[in-house]
Amino acid sequence: MVDELQNKENYPELCKDIFSFMKDKWPDHLTYHSLSHTIDVANICNKYIRHYNIDKDNGDLIRIAAISHDIGYLVSPVNHEELGITEIKPFLEKKLSEREITAINGMIRATKVPQQPTTFYEEILADADLDYLGRDDYDALSEKLYQEFLYFNVLETDEEWLQTQVTFLENHTYHTSFAKSNRSFIKKKKLQELKSKLLP
Repeated sequence: MVDELQNKENYPELCKDIFSFMKDKWPDHLTYHSLSHTIDVANICNKYIRHYNIDKDNGDLIRIAAISHDIGYLVSPVNHEELGITEIKPFLEKKLSEREITAINGMIRATKVPQQPTTFYEEILADADLDYLGRDDYDALSEKLYQEFLYFNVLETDEEWLQTQVTFLENHTYHTSFAKSNRSFIKKKKLQELKSKLLP
């Protein structure tokens, strides 16, 4: 994971404005849903944009959605997707059409678990958001998520966390051909490793 945006010149001003707004307010207890995660998702989306040769206008909408997808955590972790859509509305209304805003909102909603994307661009956001499930940095990032869950009293024990991970990986499916080709193998390997640690 990289802690700065790659190819910054490709990002529209809206991304920079929204990210600056987030940067000034982001709380320390969001150890997984952090600014680093936002940057990671945006960088992964850039890979999709290049891989699928997506035009600049739609690429910009994907980038805006990537930067914005967790901004609702500034209000609450509960229903944060809808809260985020409300939070960025004043930014988007200044520069984008209703169609473009609807597309961005759909991509943000597509990251809600269980993921149910309905368009190709929504599939990209959904897969980018959970890209780490099939990467070598899974353990480091999942530990950050565990610490966040402990903060919010979602879980109490290591055993609960282990079972949660197994259940999540078993039920998760990547949507794009890119993710299926490049992330499924490590994800499957990690699932087998975690299942072997479950108590009989």
